[in-house]
Amino acid sequence: MASTLSVNVFTAPEKPLAANRSRPFGPPPAWDPMTSTLVFGEHDAVLVDTLTTAAEAEALAAWVQLHHRNLTTIYITHGHLDHFAGLGQLLHHFPDARAIATAKTVAYARKQTERLPFYRDLWPGRLPATITLPEPWTEETFPLEGHELRIIEQGQTDAVDSTSLHVPDLDLVVSGDVVYNQCHMFVAATTPDSRANWIAALDRLAALDPKTVVAGHKKPGAPDTPDTIPQTRQYLTDFGRLQQETSSDQELYDAMTDRYPDWVSHQAWLMFGF
Repeated sequence: MASTLSVNVFTAPEKPLAANRSRPFGPPPAWDPMTSTLVFGEHDAVLVDTLTTAAEAEALAAWVQLHHRNLTTIYITHGHLDHFAGLGQLLHHFPDARAIATAKTVAYARKQTERLPFYRDLWPGRLPATITLPEPWTEETFPLEGHELRIIEQGQTDAVDSTSLHVPDLDLVVSGDVVYNQCHMFVAATTPDSRANWIAALDRLAALDPKTVVAGHKKPGAPDTPDTIPQTRQYLTDFGRLQQETSSDQELYDAMTDRYPDWVSHQAWLMFGF
């Protein structure tokens, strides 16, 4: 008989960047707060995403150890470096865990490592010395104590070849960066077509009717509720509309900030890139 599953979420706070402002407005450059999720049963556990800096990875490993479970699997939702840079350190603490991702995620993550000099300049001396990639996983599911965890391939959302993870027995979606939770979103690289695909990815998650949705980036303390799905959809819709209606980057930035005054990480680079 399958055991009862539980979920806990670790939120790493916003962290400053050693970077010039991408635009002459907005707060000093910083990286938005982000999550790692532990799904666990009576004996075993699965960790989703491993954060970015060496300090974050160490804090995450210590938090996982507090649960007193055997970490069997580390799943990486997509190939943006901030979601897997800490993987090597987690595997050092949990050497029996297997680190997996879809083949497309692994391929994109490998391309991201080619930009390591850029990322090391953003966080001088703070990234792990060695960056480890997950292994390709070719199946659509993987197990946890008799339960099935389902991989949902989402295509391009805020990253190429994004995925989400569905845990039906918990009515849980761990969305990766398909969903944001009261946190300004990385839309700088989006187009009308990619935003349409992103909205379709959100609709796939909504159709699962989850009770809990863990966003890849979220305001610390924000609840992991399913209304984050339509909120993310609305943000994308508003950005596309205001991009057409405004006449300058600052006007667009100000309009989005006014529309979402309580969302964290009012970062110009999230809208316009570095």
